[in-house]
Amino acid sequence: MIAMHTIYLILAGISLVYVALRFRSSVKGPDPTDVFPGFRPRIGFSALDGMESISLLLENQSEEDVWAEEIEISLGDLTANAQSAEASCREVLKIRQMVSASDSLPISLVGVIYKAAGGPQREYSGAFSATLRFRVGERWLEQNLGEYRIQMIGLTASNIRRERKRAPQFRPHAEPPGVPAVAAKFK
Repeated sequence: MIAMHTIYLILAGISLVYVALRFRSSVKGPDPTDVFPGFRPRIGFSALDGMESISLLLENQSEEDVWAEEIEISLGDLTANAQSAEASCREVLKIRQMVSASDSLPISLVGVIYKAAGGPQREYSGAFSATLRFRVGERWLEQNLGEYRIQMIGLTASNIRRERKRAPQFRPHAEPPGVPAVAAKFK
């Protein structure tokens, strides 16, 4: 009998702590990492093109419309074979869409990741980070969406996980030669 009362008290204490933590998180207000309160862009999965794909998920819970301009993708620590082009490790996807108040918008990122990796024909992996640029009213804002470790096969994501530590940055390629230099090379 005493053991049953002890178990009930422990369960009641655990549930009370859980409810208190949930209440505190809902009352504390906007996330301090939010650049604009109520607008929460994040990297996740959505059902686009008939499959689950890595997407930019734009959720606008604010009272204002948000103009999503572009997202810049950076790849670091890239491991890829059988590429159809040299990996740039950095690409920009122009979004140029309005996300209305209390609305959401998914945007597939697999094409831009594939292009930044140089169009690998087989499995590839690396560190992935993204920066979103958007406008609210007349204010231009920028938000870093964190770093992820991805594994992909062509345009299909086989694994993605959030990186807790800073991923190695890519080394930019030398500036590409101008048209006259390339033309002179082939003469």
